[in-house]
Formats: sequence, C-alpha cells, structure tokens
Amino acid sequence: MKMKDIHPNIKLRLAMQFLGSLISMAVIPFLAIYFTQKIGATKTGIILILIVISGVIGGFIGGHISDKIGRKKIMIYAELGLLFSYLFIALCNSPWFNLPYISAAFFIINMFCGGMFQPAAQAMIIDVTNSESRKLVFTISYWLGNLSTAIGGIIGAFLFKNYLFELFIGISLISLLSVFMTLFFITETYLPEPSPKTSTHKKKFSPVEMFQTYSTVLKDKLFMFYILGAILIFTLEQSLSNYIGIRLEKDIPQQSASLFGIDFIVDGTKMLGFLRTENTILVVLLSSVVLFLFKKCSERWTLVTGMLIFSICFSVFAYSNSVLFLFIAMFIGTIGELMFVPIKQAMIGELAPSNARSTYMAFNSLTTYGAMIVSSLLIIIGEWIRPVYMSGLLLILGLTGTFLYYILTKTLYAKVSERTEGKVPVSY
Repeated sequence: MKMKDIHPNIKLRLAMQFLGSLISMAVIPFLAIYFTQKIGATKTGIILILIVISGVIGGFIGGHISDKIGRKKIMIYAELGLLFSYLFIALCNSPWFNLPYISAAFFIINMFCGGMFQPAAQAMIIDVTNSESRKLVFTISYWLGNLSTAIGGIIGAFLFKNYLFELFIGISLISLLSVFMTLFFITETYLPEPSPKTSTHKKKFSPVEMFQTYSTVLKDKLFMFYILGAILIFTLEQSLSNYIGIRLEKDIPQQSASLFGIDFIVDGTKMLGFLRTENTILVVLLSSVVLFLFKKCSERWTLVTGMLIFSICFSVFAYSNSVLFLFIAMFIGTIGELMFVPIKQAMIGELAPSNARSTYMAFNSLTTYGAMIVSSLLIIIGEWIRPVYMSGLLLILGLTGTFLYYILTKTLYAKVSERTEGKVPVSY
C-alpha cells in the first residue's frame, strides 16, 4: 500500500491533523501556568477539571450524533465552534482586554468542540481505509502527532507568555483554513440508513437513546478488552509524567554525565526532559524504519512483542538511577512502542461496526483519561512502597494489558477468518 493509493480525504485530514495538533500543543501544556498566574492555583485546578470533563462530554455527544447524521456535518459544526472560541480567546487576551474568567469559559467551549470533532474525524479515517491501508495511515498519523507535539511545544514556549494575542490570532487563521478545507474538499464518507418509521426519526438527538447506545458498547466484551488493555499500557507512559517524574526528581541529584563523548549536567527534572525528548526524536526518525522492518511479520506477534518490550523498559524507569541505563531503556522501549501503536490503532477498525464507528471512537478516547486516573493513583501508592516494588507493579500492569491484547487478537483473528470465508485474513 502506497501513499498515492490512500483516499484524498485521508491526505487532507493528515495535513490538517498536523496543524491542529501543532496549535493544540502550543497552548494546552501552558494552560495551567497561564490560569495560575491570572486567577490562582485552586481556581485553576477547578477550571482544568471542567475543561477535561467538557472534552469527554463533547466526545460522547459528537460520536453519537456523527453515527446519526454523518461525519462531515459534525466536523464542520465542531470546527466552526473551535474557530469562534479561539477568536474570542484572542479578544479576551488582546491589548484591549484582559479577561481570564471569560477566557476560561471559552476554553471549556473549545474543548467541548474539540471533543465533538475527534470521533467523527477518526471514524472517517476508518470509513475509507481497509485493514491493509489502515496500519500505514495510523503510522503516519502517529508520526505527525509526535512531530507536531515537538514543534508546537517550541512555538508555545516562545510565544505563549509574551505574544498570547498574536498566537491566538494565528491559531484562529489555521482554524479558518481547516473549516475551509473540510467544507469544500472533504467528502462525506458515511450516509446513515434512514429509520424505518421516518427519515428524520433517527436524526433527532435523544439523551436516552445515546445512553442506550453506549450501554450496548459496554456489553461488547472484545472492545472492553481493547479499552482496558489500552488503559493499562498507556498508564505506563502517563506515569513518566507522574510517579516516575517525581521519583527521578527526588532520587537523581545534580551530577555530571557523559553520553557519546558529550559531557553535560543532569538532575532528575532534566533527566525527565531528556527522556521525553529522546522518545519524540526516535518516533519521528524511526517510525518508517520500524514499519518496514516488521511489515512481513505477523501483526499479532509484532503487537504483543512490542507491548512486552514497552512494558519491561518503562517499568525500569521506576527504580533505575543510571543515566546511561535510562537512555538505553528509553531507546528500546520506544522501538517497542513503534511496533505496537500503529497496529493497536488500526485494530479498532475491525472492532467497531460500520454503523457505530464514531460512537466507538468516542468511547476509545476514554483510554487517555482512564490512564491519567490510574497513573495519578500510582503517585499515592508510590508514597508507601519502595521504587523496586513500584517497578514490579508497573510491569504487572503492562503484562496484564499485553495479555488482554494477546487474547483479543486471537479472538479477532478467528472472527476475521470466519468473515472472509476462506479468503486470506488479516494477519493478526
């Protein structure tokens, strides 16, 4: 499968996804600092919680409605909401106004619209890809996401503090471009079947019907294995910012270190920054290499092996203080990450039924929030047990997630084989 064979919608969405992720990462990492300086830490905590909740609610509503009226309409409505919220945020932080509380309200609206947009956009990718092309698309998407995170973080670091108004004007212009591209160049990929009763009956938004729809998803055991396994695996990565970051800051004093003949000063905080930078650079440089090396291997073997490597290496961060060993563990762990992430993301195309893809995508977004909760709880547990035991606990979480995917892929392989009725199945 080559890039030229991919649906035009996907090419446009990948480009706009890069720009969207770039502007998000120029803003989101700095929100806590911004609001703390403006209104204080306690109120900032409340606002950030409301922003996260707003995104979750938006995702559930957008996912449900997208399966009722199609992807493109929801994407346009959501992007218009993003555009106007960014414009008002720019105005609230302009040379004429300084309105942090109103800014907070528009950030909540912005996150709600972003939450609505994502399930429809992700479902659109699945609509126009097959099992073969989906892995390539998600590999490119993952690569672009890491690249945009790195570039967006640099842009935000330079502009967020002193050029906030100009930054949000620029973001608004990119949002306007995204609206224009979706409106005129993106084609609809999903036309829901009309209700047997009336053509509009199914298009009315009903909270009761939405609750029933998501209740049905909860009963999908295979998909629940996917979600639970993803939460456990992603908890290890989230712990890098939580328990592992706290431990590194406490256990690694300022010291001289040498790597590849380069001498530098490092402490726990800098070590965490170096490890994150290493991970991002390796993802950007090695994504296509890893995809090429393992393209002829069984996807099921690649997925499980990658998760196993990732789990072992990230558990090392919970107890090791050796700078060289930590760098090596991150290198090997990132290889494992690159082995399983594209396959894991592509798997959801086989799990989500065609008439409920946005709904499944909305539910899938909960893996991030679930991992954030579990990794936060590990901070509390880490106060009571030694690092070596925390390392063992992280390893158990990773191995449990890996085992869930081992079972999941085995069952999924059987279902795909049965569905293809003797044809060559997806090599899970």
